[in-house]
Amino acid sequence: MKRMLAFLLTAILLVTGAGTASAAGLSDHVQVTGYDPKVDYTAAIQRVLKDGSTYALQVGAIYEQQRNLKIKALGLDLEQTTYFEDYTTAEEILRAMEEDQKPKYSEEDLDLLARVIYAEVGCTWIPDWVQRMVGSVVLNRVNSSYYPNTIRDVIYQPGQYAPTWDGSINKTPDARTIANARYLLENGSICPANVVGQNSIITGSGVYTSYRDPILHTTVYFCYM
Repeated sequence: MKRMLAFLLTAILLVTGAGTASAAGLSDHVQVTGYDPKVDYTAAIQRVLKDGSTYALQVGAIYEQQRNLKIKALGLDLEQTTYFEDYTTAEEILRAMEEDQKPKYSEEDLDLLARVIYAEVGCTWIPDWVQRMVGSVVLNRVNSSYYPNTIRDVIYQPGQYAPTWDGSINKTPDARTIANARYLLENGSICPANVVGQNSIITGSGVYTSYRDPILHTTVYFCYM
């Protein structure tokens, strides 16, 4: 485990560009200036804390700083945390993280979000990230003052989602789509909060990202407000 932690520390220092520091009080001496957008820092914190040592706590504290920096930089719909300031042991932190990760959504929320994702981008060849982008737009709208504040009301807002009037919202989503919907409800939107447009044409103030379907030869644009 110590060898793994040493490897993780090396990776952290490479990402942050910080100098060397001792294991004791490590997070107090390392200035976190960067993050890896591909890293799930919540999972990384939980993984490293299984060691339970002081060294693991210091590495975990750096991961938390990187997670908070990533949330702020990308405008993600996630709460920044202070676990390593609020608690003193790995057990306490893991317990608090587990409590925070318990579902805060209803079965109806999960069902509706999965149904609209499946109706919009349910084809088997469409990547998971595209499904999560569609769901993220729904969640971003829920959190925006310009749209209704529930998943149901966002999806059924007049003139917004075609599946609600063409009947495709009634199709039963597959396991993959349900898993992607659950991921979003448990972890939040994967894109900036002001990305609230999803359409076959460019709308709003510009494009955040897009997906070109290689089979249907259509493009979906995810656009800023």
